[in-house]
Amino acid sequence: MSANGGTIPTPEAAGASPAGRAATTPTRRYDGMSGSYRPLQGLRVVDMADEKAELCGRLMADLGADVVRVEPPGGARSRALPPHIGADSLYFEVRNTNKRGAVIDLGSDGGRRQMTEWLGQADIWVETSRPGELAAIGLDPAEVAERFPHLVVVSVTDFGHTGPYRDYLATDAVMEAMAWMLFRAGVPELPPVLPPGAIAYDIAGVSAGFAALTGYLDRLTTGVGQWIDLSVMQAVAQTTDWGLTSYSVVSRQGLYGEVRDGGGKVYPIIRCRDGYVRPAMVTRGEWRKIREWITEAGLGTGIIDQDYWDETVARVGAFDELLRPVLDEFFALGDMQDLAATGQARGIPITPMLTPADALRADQFEWLGSFTTLTTSSGVEGRAASGFMVVDGERIGYRRPAPPAPGSATAPTAPTAPTASTAPTASTAATGASWSEPPVAAPSGGGEPGRPYRGLRVLEFGVAGAVPEIGRLLAEYGADVIRVESPKRIDIFRQLGGPGGMGSVFASSNRSTRSIGVDFTDPRGAGIVRELVGWADVVIENLPPGTLEKFGLGVDQLRRIAPGLLIVSSQTMGRSGPWSHWKGYGSNTQLPGGMSWLWSLPDVDEPVPQNVAFPDHLVGRLGAFVTAADLVGRRHGRRPGAEGGAHVEIVQAEMALNLLSDLYFKESVDPGSVRPLGNRSERGAPWGVYPCAGEQRWCVITCRDDADWQRLRQALGHPPWALDPRLDTVEGRRDHHDLLDEGIAAWTRQRPDREVMSVLQANLVPAGMMMYMSDQPDDPHLDERGYILHVDQPGIGPVLMEGPAFAATRLPPPITEPAPLLGQHTREIAASVLGYPPERIDELVDLELLIEALPEPA
Repeated sequence: MSANGGTIPTPEAAGASPAGRAATTPTRRYDGMSGSYRPLQGLRVVDMADEKAELCGRLMADLGADVVRVEPPGGARSRALPPHIGADSLYFEVRNTNKRGAVIDLGSDGGRRQMTEWLGQADIWVETSRPGELAAIGLDPAEVAERFPHLVVVSVTDFGHTGPYRDYLATDAVMEAMAWMLFRAGVPELPPVLPPGAIAYDIAGVSAGFAALTGYLDRLTTGVGQWIDLSVMQAVAQTTDWGLTSYSVVSRQGLYGEVRDGGGKVYPIIRCRDGYVRPAMVTRGEWRKIREWITEAGLGTGIIDQDYWDETVARVGAFDELLRPVLDEFFALGDMQDLAATGQARGIPITPMLTPADALRADQFEWLGSFTTLTTSSGVEGRAASGFMVVDGERIGYRRPAPPAPGSATAPTAPTAPTASTAPTASTAATGASWSEPPVAAPSGGGEPGRPYRGLRVLEFGVAGAVPEIGRLLAEYGADVIRVESPKRIDIFRQLGGPGGMGSVFASSNRSTRSIGVDFTDPRGAGIVRELVGWADVVIENLPPGTLEKFGLGVDQLRRIAPGLLIVSSQTMGRSGPWSHWKGYGSNTQLPGGMSWLWSLPDVDEPVPQNVAFPDHLVGRLGAFVTAADLVGRRHGRRPGAEGGAHVEIVQAEMALNLLSDLYFKESVDPGSVRPLGNRSERGAPWGVYPCAGEQRWCVITCRDDADWQRLRQALGHPPWALDPRLDTVEGRRDHHDLLDEGIAAWTRQRPDREVMSVLQANLVPAGMMMYMSDQPDDPHLDERGYILHVDQPGIGPVLMEGPAFAATRLPPPITEPAPLLGQHTREIAASVLGYPPERIDELVDLELLIEALPEPA
């Protein structure tokens, strides 16, 4: 014990202010919901996304598009989805704000004619019908795209319109099992744990937004629209923490393990006096800071105070036996928010596990304006996430409620049909009362088809996963993405790689980009970067706040160089506020956003941890989406700001708030009502993760309604326990869920997971096997869809990489080139972009201002 009795130094002693305390109540925050940034103003979107991908239209509406949510006379299916406040589905409400509503009966000739006429005036149509459903009534999405050459049609289905799983039934839970999220969540002693919310369908919504705008930009380039076939399975599988590439490399060495291990051994979740914290010890430097902190408290002497533990393999190998007991003893001495503040002041990535109630009143989220008062379409008020991004200090998000339900007093009527006698095009359609903006004139075309970002130059100051994935997505469709890398500030993913800084995780995140090595910590090197900025259209960065400013490369400085520049920033907790100096990995950001607390089983002594980097991947897709939107605004001449420039901020911790926005609304109105549900759902019963034959093999089975239950009972062979009349209603099944689980598990344990899935799908029951990374390379559906990519990556050899989320009639497969070595393109960029002659380049290389290769470690 130390002289102070083994207590932890206070945050003030470590140079921090106490997080979440009244003394830090913010006096300034971002502006409210004025949101003048409207790059998609004038874009016309017909939105028929129902349950899955509803965020697609919502995000476009947030950025100014005129999005009309089309529903059948009985209302959208998602209006019945939980959570509810009264008669309002909060699922529907938060995903359909800022949209207008229309009711069209596609079962009637008049309704189909009206829809066809309306699509003739639209720019984008988003729909989520099952394959073949619309074709049966004469509205086949691919044929509609051919009929109206100006139109971009985005079809979002669970598995896509081709492949052996095409007609499978699914729910969000099924997609989380088949795409990846489930196998990393939980501990071996308990079943895998489904995440809260509708993460799979919301990821698909963001990916669909990027796909739609990429297709639309291709139309602006060529004059022709197209049909885009997006698979939820592929969109979510893209966000697998770079697991496919890692599997393809590490499995060759016989080292790959897939069975879930809770929070992992490099960023474990640890109990403290009033909750839980997650410290990260990924690097040697982070471990040494934690070690110093613990030994200062007089703990761990003779155990952790040896250099042996500097090696990650040593810490992982002896974590449970030796390190975990010391960490448990140390963190049990403090409160979670004080521990987070103190640890962050020491440079340790550590975050507290907040409940939804905690997050609603957290100082940092108050400062950022992360929550706003949202009014449902029937007039109920509650607190919900205010939006996914801030632009030039203005929150971009909620402006008006979702459309009221059909049949209500304020329900929308069918839209006014166009008066043109022939099918109109986007450039000639009558405006009519159905659209709030006049159409945007189509260009003459003539550009390179399929590469709509060709000519766009992006400078990337990215580390780890979030921002590099923005660059990679843009590069895949033609952008010139240049990573600006300093050998004195090496990307953490390079540090985790092998010789030359190349590893599987870096390769997956940074493929198809270029790298210039510049020592921008030297003022002369920073001057070279400023020259590069003068040739750039976009800058993306996720360095700690103040880092680029230190080298004369801050936002204001960059905009003085290039006033029209789009800058996209993404930090752990934002660029200002009491927690803005906090740093962390993807797993750290889930805790303050309430996601980790909810991602657990309801009846366990402590939260069941998971080991995923989410939301890094969501930031990547949002950043790519807003870059595409900004480019649309430039092409339309509707980009506001000083000479067209804009600074977009995407706060990583706010991703959880936005994806769980409906749950936050419910918690704000009914305190204490939002708690972990584990593998059960308010949606229906039975609903869960069931053991199958084999080691740690599982299958998700979900029954949305009584019809699904009847089909499941038939598939099981009508066992006596399933004929219990108490199980005839969803309410009865919820009340007797343990009985259901016991009976279903007895059946699934006798069969392999793929057989369980196939039998249930043949009986039209939404079910899916829990896929591991090792299942993906040989999966017949992913193979037929062309999802698995093969790349020869210098530094590590042949690897598998995650493929595209969608296929399209005009967008070709994404450009897939190896990730660059540090400085691999230094001479090429210095010559072709900066115009430096060879002798000038030689001089700068000799001065070590330009870098051609990562220096060998000393």
